[in-house]
Amino acid sequence: MINKIKLNIISNRKLCENENLEKQIEKIFSAYERKIILKNFEIVAFTLREKDLKENEYLKLIEEIYPICQKYKINLILHQNYDLNLDDKYKIDGIHLSYNIFKSLNENIKAELIKKYKRIGVSVHSLNEAKEVENLGASYVVAGHIFETDCKKGLEPRGLKFIEDLSSALSIPIFAIGGIDEKNSLSVIDRGAFSVCMMSSMMKY
Repeated sequence: MINKIKLNIISNRKLCENENLEKQIEKIFSAYERKIILKNFEIVAFTLREKDLKENEYLKLIEEIYPICQKYKINLILHQNYDLNLDDKYKIDGIHLSYNIFKSLNENIKAELIKKYKRIGVSVHSLNEAKEVENLGASYVVAGHIFETDCKKGLEPRGLKFIEDLSSALSIPIFAIGGIDEKNSLSVIDRGAFSVCMMSSMMKY
């Protein structure tokens, strides 16, 4: 049996039809379960990234998205909002933080987050950042951007060499992001990434 490529889907409701993220996620997960899309992939996580939302709006979105993730047995990862007053009914599998936010946390807060969320992922854009966050206790890194992408217009992609360099230096998993699609995913995994992340192609599916 061929090993499936691990996939973390990143949300961006502004790319969805009518900005209806709930409907889009149901559509993706349903098609995945029926093996209509992503036949060579295993969805290991869904990251709720909506950076522009206020805390109460983000909580409301969790309320809508969480049952869909539960229905399809997909792990939900929260983004940036590490001090949310979450109801105990939510079993969240991780939280993703920016490099700057993660660096600013004191040891007590970090320990609380690990206890609450099990895993903390951190965005990195250089080898030094990646080494630093690993030493500070990050569970995994999200590294990018690897290929050209509309989300980072005009910015030079870091390329596959970046993944190779991280892979030889880190012991924690690497999630690659930026311009990744079904066609180029394997090249990223072959360079040492644990998983790939997709946003645009999934939000526009």
